[in-house]
Amino acid sequence: MLLRHAVPKDDAAAIFDRAVTLLVERLEHQRFAETARPRVSTASATRSRHIPAAVRRAVWRRDAGRCAFVGTTGRCGETAFLEFHHVEPYAAGGVTSVENIELRCRAHNLHEAKLFFGTDLVREADGAEHGSFRNELQSSGQL
Repeated sequence: MLLRHAVPKDDAAAIFDRAVTLLVERLEHQRFAETARPRVSTASATRSRHIPAAVRRAVWRRDAGRCAFVGTTGRCGETAFLEFHHVEPYAAGGVTSVENIELRCRAHNLHEAKLFFGTDLVREADGAEHGSFRNELQSSGQL
């Protein structure tokens, strides 16, 4: 057994806990560029859709890993299917900065897009890719 030196009693719960912890760390690293020793970011708020790792980390921590949408009944509690959302849309000149990026669940990100762009331009993800939505925005002059 590879973990005999760390878990001498073959404790399945301890092995499982260790495996899940490592998996979560790996997923956080992949999705949010989480790392024990982050590099110093030299990028500032630019006119790019790319969200730098430092911005992703800061937004994830600030929003506590859940949707930041606040409606009439309070803040959304969703922690799954989170997306980075430009508060001032990129298409309207919004920059990619910690102040302008928030976490949104897929439903609230889509809701915000419909409010800004209108329901005619925003289609559910039923086979429509983000690229086709981007092409529609470009052809309508909104991007």
